[in-house]
Amino acid sequence: MCKIMKRIMRINIILLVGVLACMTACVQEQKVPQQGKLSSCETSFFGDSTAVFKANTLQNGYKISIIHNKQLNVIHFERGDSISRYCAIHTLPFDLRHYDEDSIGVFHVELDIPILRLDTLGGTKDAPDMFFMDVNFDGEEDFIVAHEGYNRTYYACFDLVNGNSSGSCPGLLESNNEPPYNNIVSGINVQPSYTVFNRQKKEIYIYETMGCCSHYETWAKHFERDEFGNEAKIKIIKEIHHDLWADGTEHIEIYKLINDTLKLVENKVVE
Repeated sequence: MCKIMKRIMRINIILLVGVLACMTACVQEQKVPQQGKLSSCETSFFGDSTAVFKANTLQNGYKISIIHNKQLNVIHFERGDSISRYCAIHTLPFDLRHYDEDSIGVFHVELDIPILRLDTLGGTKDAPDMFFMDVNFDGEEDFIVAHEGYNRTYYACFDLVNGNSSGSCPGLLESNNEPPYNNIVSGINVQPSYTVFNRQKKEIYIYETMGCCSHYETWAKHFERDEFGNEAKIKIIKEIHHDLWADGTEHIEIYKLINDTLKLVENKVVE
């Protein structure tokens, strides 16, 4: 999963440089954009088969537009004068997938990205492929995008309000790749996996099945900003790794947060 997220990060950086260069050039070349058409600058950069989708209505208070061609999808969120975020996504929202890959031009579209407040992702509960939900307990909904894995679904979490201070490129918002957000998961098949959000305690619990004979449990909690200047943050405080061996024994490793580092504190075998 970490390799996938690093690859996405590298792609995001390349996309940002291109998007910003094109936007700057287009402003210089074309002062009055034509409704329903792409400028020559846009087509020269993004290619002939490029579409721009603009949502007719605000989504969770955001103006949304999406640049789309066969190679990329970049979604732009704008709210007031303070928030303007670009995110690279792997596919179009479900409402727009009936458009042909070769669609060209500017389209004003109906878009519905729901705002959710689920306590559990996975198990018996389904979630759409894109939605807004507060997953870091700051009172602001994040933008969540589902990515299919093997027998499970992972979720990329974009903090639209606060951004990503550890991101490698400030103009393009990267998904939160810090634990536990690099492993928000769900699954409802033969290998169950799920993520539980306890909003009252500001805690996250993750259960993930790994193949036929292993499963991992993760506990994370919210830490407030302290007097030493450390910002409020969600940290993993405990992990338990369960592995069933061929001899029928269960090998269990228990990790706990000690001095801000997860350390192995117990290793046991259950007959």
